Amino acid sequence: MNQNSRNPISWVPTVYFAMGLPFVVLNMVSVLMFKGLGIGDAQIALWTSLIMLPWTLKFLWSPFLEMFKTKKFFVVLTQLITGAGFALVALALHLPAFFAVCIALLAVIAFSGATHDVATDGVYMSELNKQDQAKYIGWQGAFYNIAKIVASGGLVWLAGWLLKYFGGVQGTEETVRHEATVQAWMTVMLILAAVMVFLGVYHVRMLPSGGTAATGAASGRETWNRLVEVIRAFFQKKHIWYYVAFIILYRLAEGFVMKIVPLFL
Repeated sequence: MNQNSRNPISWVPTVYFAMGLPFVVLNMVSVLMFKGLGIGDAQIALWTSLIMLPWTLKFLWSPFLEMFKTKKFFVVLTQLITGAGFALVALALHLPAFFAVCIALLAVIAFSGATHDVATDGVYMSELNKQDQAKYIGWQGAFYNIAKIVASGGLVWLAGWLLKYFGGVQGTEETVRHEATVQAWMTVMLILAAVMVFLGVYHVRMLPSGGTAATGAASGRETWNRLVEVIRAFFQKKHIWYYVAFIILYRLAEGFVMKIVPLFL
């Protein structure tokens, strides 16, 4: 570990909390939000699944981050972008075409969140030696899962409480209930925005740099060619398709359940 860097306990929990929050909100919480706002199940399932693709495809642009700035720069930048994105989602909920606008904004947040994951893991691997990586892996996992609990538990509960607070109880007029739902989720999205911006500002001071922006690549084309070589070599491994099939199928049913079941609860 870099002797000039801060104690990992001052940034490992917060940066991995910031990693988990957008992922869970987009993957699970947004499903419940759109359901409450009257969007059809098919549209919710399709679009909230598509916006998760950046977390699958982030390997395609992760090598290029090494060419610009430091890993810390991208961590802080993406946290601020994510915060701004959630604030815009809150404002967009009042629009007639709120679903299309919100999906577009959530797609930007997804790209930002996936990039944040790459940069965060880069800082963790660069700043901590193998012994410290093992030492703080528990903190890393714990706060990522705390983010899941806060988002899918605490914020969803808060949205329900706010719904009642704004007058959206069973039996009320449909227009009143819809407006109360909008107000409730708008408040939740603004809270998310404030949390992400606060974490971004906090990490400006507390997060180590994660190393300088430097690779052996002379250009973007060379970086892309190296990425293609790595991917080609990966798929030339013996029995690789068995491994890929296992990875896809192992939690396939769980993936369907996590997306669909909340729509019926």
